[in-house]
Amino acid sequence: MKCVVLSLLILLMGCSSSLLQGEPRLGKTTYSYVDESGTFSLLRESKLLDQKIVTRNQMIDKSGSGAKVLEKSVLLSRIGSIKVKNKRLITIRPEASEYTVWIEGKKYFSQMRINPFKKMMTLTLSSPEQKWNGTSEISFPRGKYFCFFNQIPECLFRNYLLSNSKNADGRKMDFYVIWDNYPYIADLLTAVGSKLFAPASVKFDGEYDNLLRYIVEIENQVILYQFTKSFDLVKVAWISQGITIAPPGQEIAEDE
Repeated sequence: MKCVVLSLLILLMGCSSSLLQGEPRLGKTTYSYVDESGTFSLLRESKLLDQKIVTRNQMIDKSGSGAKVLEKSVLLSRIGSIKVKNKRLITIRPEASEYTVWIEGKKYFSQMRINPFKKMMTLTLSSPEQKWNGTSEISFPRGKYFCFFNQIPECLFRNYLLSNSKNADGRKMDFYVIWDNYPYIADLLTAVGSKLFAPASVKFDGEYDNLLRYIVEIENQVILYQFTKSFDLVKVAWISQGITIAPPGQEIAEDE
């Protein structure tokens, strides 16, 4: 069921790539992921491979006798451009994803792959539940920027939405989120993810403790992202869902 291209991504993640000055660091970073059910380890890995952004996420429970993967995703987006009026606009286009989550010990899997000719996303599901099985196609809404949810930091940076919104005097910049954990996210979280595509916006919120803070709004919920001045992801706070992501041993203050 899995496409050959995505099956090779794990091998590709080992390749090295050059880094332009001022860009966020590539490679692996470990965070503490905290929600209402406990504290977990989140491993994020990002690579730039031949004009493709590959992001890999793993949520791991280390509380027992051995590490246990609870959730994982691999996301592939391509750097390119679109024509806007009489000029080309640099964007990244989400191309494919794989997402797996274990719920009560049962495996739920989804795969997405863009069909650029039909302007649709092909969604393939495999799960223990009949309603979440099979293949379907979902049309893209009209828009310039699209980001996989679990690739938002890389996507916003590569689409220049972080740098542009920093100079936009508080103005929101619009994009669409693709819930790469769809449709399972609707059961895992509250009041989000009922549709594959969700209108979203990002706005620069200022500098706090030498970190750049951005407000991302999705489906009337606010997620705070904090970056270094070179746009390395440091912290995430999704208050309404009770989710925080931060370097191990650090906490996110309530006023953040």
